[in-house]
Amino acid sequence: MKLDVLLTPAELVPSEIAGRAVVVLDVLRASTSIVEALAAGARLLYPVATIEDAIAMAKTLGRDEVLLAGERKALPIDGFDLGNSPGDFTAERVAGKIVVMSTTNGTIAITAASGGGRVLVGSWLNFQAVVDELVRTEAEPVLLCAGRERAFGLEDAVCAGQMAAAVMKALPDVEWELNDGAVAALALAEEFPDPAKLFPHTAAGRGIVEAGLVDDLAYCAQTDLRDVLPVLQDRQIVLAHVPAES
Repeated sequence: MKLDVLLTPAELVPSEIAGRAVVVLDVLRASTSIVEALAAGARLLYPVATIEDAIAMAKTLGRDEVLLAGERKALPIDGFDLGNSPGDFTAERVAGKIVVMSTTNGTIAITAASGGGRVLVGSWLNFQAVVDELVRTEAEPVLLCAGRERAFGLEDAVCAGQMAAAVMKALPDVEWELNDGAVAALALAEEFPDPAKLFPHTAAGRGIVEAGLVDDLAYCAQTDLRDVLPVLQDRQIVLAHVPAES
C-alpha cells in the first residue's frame, strides 16, 4: 500500500492523488484554526486563495452569515473579522457561522488538493482523529505539507512523519510503499518528537513570534485536543460523519 508525503504543494500531481485520501497539513496555523473553527460550532468553512475571492464570496453569501478570516505575513487581514490564530475561533464568535478563510499557505494547499478522492484537514490538535480515520478506511494516504510560501516547512513535515508512523504502527501487517518524502518525514519525526520545542526554531514559528503572536505556538502544539475530522466537500470544509464501530 502506498503512503506518500509531499513536502511542498509543488510536488502535487493531480493524477497521483486521484482516488486517494489526502491530508492537508498547515499546522502553523491554518489547519489548526480550521479544526478549532469546526470544533467550536462553525457551520462550514470556505478556503479561498485570495483576499479578493474571500470578500466576493462573503458578499455573495451575505455578510450577516459570514465571518472573514485569514492572514498575510502572519497578521490579520485589514477589514476581516478574524485572523489566523486558532484561539480566536471560539464558540462565542463562530458558532452557527460560515467562515470564509484566506491564508498564505494553508487554504491554497487545500484548494490544490481538491482532486483527491477524499481531502482531510489535519493538525496536532486532531492528530488521532485523522490517524484513526486513515486506519479505519485503510486508505492509501497522501500527506500534503502546505509549507511556507510554496517552500519546505519543517513543522508540517514533522507532523506528516508522526502521522505516517502512527498509521504504519496501527496497520503492522500492511506492506508499505513509501516515497522519498515519507522516508524523510519519518526521520524528521524521530528527530523532533515535541512540537512545542520544535516550533520556535522553524521559520514559520519565528515569523509568528515576530508578529507578536507567540501564544499561537503553544496552542498549535497541543495534541489530540479535538476529536473532529474536517473534510473538503464541494469546496466547503465540514465535519465528517464517521460511522460508529459495531
